[in-house]
Amino acid sequence: MIGGSKNKGSSSAGENQTWRGLDGGSKRTRINSSQSRKRRQVQAFKLLGVFLVAVLFISAVVWAIVALNEREEPIQITTPSKPVERVLFDTNGVLPPSWLGTVVKLRRDTAMMEIDIHSMKQQLEAHGQVKSASIERQFPNALKIHLKEHEPILRMRVMGANEQAGVRIISREGTIYKGVSYPKATLNKLPFVLPYQHPEGGISPMRGIDQVADLLEETRRTQSNFYKTWKLVSLKHYSGNPELPGQVIEVRTSMVPRIIFGFNTSFAQQLDRLAVILNYVQSRGNPAIKRIDLTLPKDAAVQFESGRISTF
Repeated sequence: MIGGSKNKGSSSAGENQTWRGLDGGSKRTRINSSQSRKRRQVQAFKLLGVFLVAVLFISAVVWAIVALNEREEPIQITTPSKPVERVLFDTNGVLPPSWLGTVVKLRRDTAMMEIDIHSMKQQLEAHGQVKSASIERQFPNALKIHLKEHEPILRMRVMGANEQAGVRIISREGTIYKGVSYPKATLNKLPFVLPYQHPEGGISPMRGIDQVADLLEETRRTQSNFYKTWKLVSLKHYSGNPELPGQVIEVRTSMVPRIIFGFNTSFAQQLDRLAVILNYVQSRGNPAIKRIDLTLPKDAAVQFESGRISTF
C-alpha cells in the first residue's frame, strides 16, 4: 500500500503542468474597452484623412495638366478702346472749335479710355468765359464736349502790367474775364462799369451783379431806344447788398448825365417814372437835365442844368 502510494505521487509530479494548464488552458482574448475603441476610431480617421488628401492632390494635378493642355485665349473683360477720331464740340456762346485746341491737348493716338475727363473739365472751366463744361465719351471713337458760357452784361477798362489799356467782360454772376471771339458789335452794346471798391482795396469779388443785370434787362426790354444811350454804370455806392442803407446804382447816358436808381421800389416802377419825365421834358423843348433821382419812394427829383429842381 505504502509502495503504491509513492508510485501514484511520483506519477502526478512528473506531468508537465503550468498555471495556464490549471485554469483549463484558456486562449488569449481581445480587450474590448471604450478606450481601445476610441484608439481604433482615431486611427481609422487618420487613414481616411490621408486618403482624402492624396485624392485631392492627385485631382488637382490632373486638373492642372488638363487645363494647361486645353488652355484657350484669355477673355477680354475691358471695353475695347480705340483712338479718338472725332471731337464733337458744341457751345451756347461764341467760342470757336479752334479755341478748344489751345486749351485741351489731344494726341492723335490717344485712346478713348486714356482721356482724363475730370482733368479736361477742370481745364475748360478754368477759363473765365466758360461757366460749365460737360465731356462725354461716345464709343467707338468720338468725344463730345459741350460748353455753357457766361452771358456778358458789362465791360470794364483795365490797365495791364505793361501800362496798356485793356477790356474785361463782366458776367451776370460777377465773373471778370477776358472775352474771346465776341463780335465787336456785341461788345459795343455793353455799357462800361465803374466797380465798387472794397474797403480793403480791390474790386473782387463783384457782388450783387445780378441786380444790375435785372436793371439792364428791364431797360432793354421796355425802353430799348433809351438803353442804347447808356454809357456807364457806376457801382461806386453799391456794395452788392441792397439791404444796406444808401445803396444806389448810378447810370450815365448820352441824354442824361446822371440817373440814380434805388432799391426801395422795383426797377419797373422807376423806369416808368423815368419814361414820364423824359416825355415831359421833350414836350417842353428838351431843357438840359443834370440829374434824375429815382430813389424816392413815391416821387422822382429832377435837377436841370439851370439849377431848377422839379419833382414828378
